[in-house]
Amino acid sequence: MYTRSDIHYYADGDFEMVAENIVFRVHKTILFYASAFFETMFSNVRPTESDMSSDPFPVPRLYLPNEKAENLGKLLTFLYPNTYFEISWDDVSDFLYLADKYLIEKLRKACEAFLCRGFYDEPLQALKLAEKYRIASVYKESSKLVLNNFEHFFHNAAETSVISPLTIIKLKVSRQEYIEGLNRLYSRTVDREFPPLSSEHLRSKFEECVKDICTFPIPNPSDVWSQLHAVDCSRHFECREELRRLKGFIHEKIVEFFGEYETLAARKSMNVDDVAYYPFIELGE
Repeated sequence: MYTRSDIHYYADGDFEMVAENIVFRVHKTILFYASAFFETMFSNVRPTESDMSSDPFPVPRLYLPNEKAENLGKLLTFLYPNTYFEISWDDVSDFLYLADKYLIEKLRKACEAFLCRGFYDEPLQALKLAEKYRIASVYKESSKLVLNNFEHFFHNAAETSVISPLTIIKLKVSRQEYIEGLNRLYSRTVDREFPPLSSEHLRSKFEECVKDICTFPIPNPSDVWSQLHAVDCSRHFECREELRRLKGFIHEKIVEFFGEYETLAARKSMNVDDVAYYPFIELGE
């Protein structure tokens, strides 16, 4: 026994889809222009009599045994101009699956836009989806938050079970490089090899900063980056001039210790000075 969809059963529809015994009578034109999959199907496949619905005004019918009726209904609500659906974390995974399966570029872009806005809330989930559906920008941005809160996310193995073994390895390698960078920074500073400061007052300020960050619990990378770049001694002319002269060199050495860090793309586009810098990993080929 089939039941008509409450929302997407149009009397003038010329095509039906059936999922979980729910019938959606829709318009080919909507699907044709939204989906490369349906465009190809409607252009090349001619339905036989057995493919037609059995009502007084038969139309071609497509059975989708592997789809959930609820998800199909949401998809149609997204595509139709007379209905509205806002993507959320509850359905973005299903929508990316449908966009990928039925080649719906509009839906994929909407999901990508949602993840670009929302990865702050669920960075691990965003990382997982970005890897699965090859969304490089979201993968990179969400990895920044995961690496910056590494202890929090990796404290419980269940937390990271949603992401792939390959991504876990990449995150752990990046974390190890960060810890090794802290060790190098500390040893070079204690041995007075870095930075090359002649002012004892400025050197003591820098050494204080390094000792504060090379401690337990291990501080977040963004905090370390910020504190190292914020060492200041502006009240003393000699210190101020030396720091100004060596600022670029100190930055280069910090990059040598820790690698390149970046701001979050959204913050960078806002063109503000008070931004944090993060380590990151990138999606491979």
